Amino acid sequence: MGGESPYPVVEAPRSGKRVRYLETAEDTDGAAARFEMWLAPPPDSHGPMRHVHPEQDEILEVRDGSLGVWHDGRTLELSPGERVTIPAGDPHRFWNAGEGELHLVGEVRPGRSTEAFMYVTYGMGGDYATTPSGMPLNPLRLAPVLERYDDLLYLALVPIWLQKFGIRLLAPLGRLFGFSGEYPEYVPPGREECLRRS
Repeated sequence: MGGESPYPVVEAPRSGKRVRYLETAEDTDGAAARFEMWLAPPPDSHGPMRHVHPEQDEILEVRDGSLGVWHDGRTLELSPGERVTIPAGDPHRFWNAGEGELHLVGEVRPGRSTEAFMYVTYGMGGDYATTPSGMPLNPLRLAPVLERYDDLLYLALVPIWLQKFGIRLLAPLGRLFGFSGEYPEYVPPGREECLRRS
């Protein structure tokens, strides 16, 4: 996995993450989305909470630094050149396990609307109170977004059916309070197509 990218770098500063896409779902006719990610060293970064991609396989490959991964009930530490594949539906979490910046390349298959979801949640995380991993804390603001991107991501510690039920209850209430599932202002110029695909 590798190569130069025409896509912009986007940041989630509160969680110490930067991302740039290498290939989008648009580039691969939906088959995959590939990105590179940089995670600041602890304590200035926080990888995602334990989560599940219900319909996507995920591959993470280390370019530089040390990647900690919790997957399949065990904790791994990967070095440059090593990778891990996480099948759809498997709970997992990853983080920077070293003292310097971590650089990795990730891929999800199929690509779905991962690019748009990442732009929107990273943008929201820069403007609003968030969890350590960068997700907005206000459930009324977050629920319409999760409803729109309901095939991408769920927490691992709460049954998915219960999360879907909560989102179905809160999303209409969030919209009533003026919150939206769409935040085009967070999509980099020239990448509006990813919103149309989502």
